Amino acid sequence: MNLKLSIEENKSKFLDEMITFEKKFILQHYFKTKKVINNAEREILKKSPSNEIETIALIGVLLLEKDALNMFRLRIGSVFKSDVELAESCQRLIDTKSIIKAETELFHYEYEYEESIEVPIIDYYIKFFK
Repeated sequence: MNLKLSIEENKSKFLDEMITFEKKFILQHYFKTKKVINNAEREILKKSPSNEIETIALIGVLLLEKDALNMFRLRIGSVFKSDVELAESCQRLIDTKSIIKAETELFHYEYEYEESIEVPIIDYYIKFFK
């Protein structure tokens, strides 16, 4: 396998919900090497569907954003037991006030979910925290 370790150069893989291994492998590379994402990669990650806790957490850490959905990603990642370093990174990026604000926004009855991106995150969040 000749996989380039670039989010931008693997955009189609990141936007395909059926591809999981390559996506996680590239995200782990970015996380372990502390690589900072560029704006194009940021937009790709925001649209990247994932059904795995580790991938959700890695996206959250790389985005470094305080919006509601990313707070959910980070909180989910904070309880990920298979990678202590990732869980601790997620824990450092969340605070109670941001979590309460995120829950208020995402659990509001008028909020419209992007099914392939947000529903798996919301489902994991409810499973772990509600």
